[in-house]
Amino acid sequence: MSLVFTGAGAVRPTGPTPVPDLPWPTAHVVEGLDFAAVLGRKTVRFNNRTTNLALVACGEALADAGLEVTDDIRDTVGVSFGTTCGSVTGAVEFGWDSFDRTRPHMVNPATMPNTVLNTTAGAMAIKYGLKGANSTVVAGPLAGLGALRNAAVMLHAVHADTMLVGAAEEVTGPGAWFAHATRPDSLPGEGAAVFVLERADVAIEAGRRPLARLGAVRSHTGDVRRPDTVCDAVAETLDAAGIEPERVRWVAMRVTGDSVVDAAQRVGLGAVLPIEPEDGIEELGDCYAGHAALQLAELVTRARTEGWSRDDAGVVVAADPDGALAVAVVTGWSDDDNPLSRHEENR
Repeated sequence: MSLVFTGAGAVRPTGPTPVPDLPWPTAHVVEGLDFAAVLGRKTVRFNNRTTNLALVACGEALADAGLEVTDDIRDTVGVSFGTTCGSVTGAVEFGWDSFDRTRPHMVNPATMPNTVLNTTAGAMAIKYGLKGANSTVVAGPLAGLGALRNAAVMLHAVHADTMLVGAAEEVTGPGAWFAHATRPDSLPGEGAAVFVLERADVAIEAGRRPLARLGAVRSHTGDVRRPDTVCDAVAETLDAAGIEPERVRWVAMRVTGDSVVDAAQRVGLGAVLPIEPEDGIEELGDCYAGHAALQLAELVTRARTEGWSRDDAGVVVAADPDGALAVAVVTGWSDDDNPLSRHEENR
C-alpha cells in the first residue's frame, strides 16, 4: 500500500527578529501574519499561538491538495499532530489566572483547552470538519516525524483514508523561557507544517495527483552520541523504503545544541549518504517540535518542483540527545506508480 503526500502547507519564520523581554535578543518568529484575517476572529479568539499557526498551515495543505471535506468523506479524514507539551504559554496563562483573577470563578473557562496536549489537533478537526481518527504525538524534537509515523499506521490499518499530519512550535514569553532552561544554546524559532497524507488509491480515485511518496518512517531509541546509531537507523529506513543511498538527493537534520550528538549525526549520515546534510538553522532557528515538519515541507517541495522519480529520495533526521532518533525517507512520484492504472493493466 503506497502512501502519498497530496498537499502541503507551511508557515515559516521570517528570520531573526528583535524580541523584547526574552532570554535572547532575537528569535526566528513569524511576522506579518494576521490570524484573525486568515482564520476569522471567532476561531482565534481563545486559541493559543501554536494552534493558530497549525490552523493556517492546515488550511494551506487542504487548499494545496484541492481536498474539500464534505459530509461524504469527513468521517474518513483524520488528524495526527506532533507537539512537545501543547502550548506552554496556554498552560502558564491559565495557571496565572488562578492567582490573578477574583473569586469565585478565578479563571476564564474558555481558555482551559489551551492547557491540554491535544488542543491543536482538536481545533484542526473542529475548524475543518475532520471526524476521522484524531491523535496527538508528544515527542519533542521528534514530534513531526512521530506524527508522520502515527498517521502511516492509521492509514495502513484503514482507520482513515486521509490524514492531516504535522507539527508546530511557538515563540512566546513562557515558551521561550522554558526553551532557554532546557536548551540555552539554541536560538528559538517558530512555525508550522501540515500535510495531506493518504493512500495512493484514495487520492487518485478522487483526482488528487500525488506530490511525493512516503518511502518509510522509523523511530529508534539508543545512544545518539554514537555515529553508528545514526548510520544504522538511516540505513535501515532507506532499506525499508527500497532506496539506494546514492539516489538520495537531499538530507536534513536538526542541530540539537549538544556538540557530541550533532557531530555524531554528521559523521553517521556521512557514513551512509553521499551528500552533506542541511540543518536550516539560519532560516528556521531551532523550531524544536516543528523543525522536522518544516524540513519535511522543504523535502516535499523539492520532490514536486524538481520532478523526482520514485527512485529519487530525500531524508529527514530528528535526534533527541536524551536517546531517541527518527528518520523519514520521501521519494518522488510518477504516473507509472498509479495503482489504479496497474490494476487496469492486469485485468
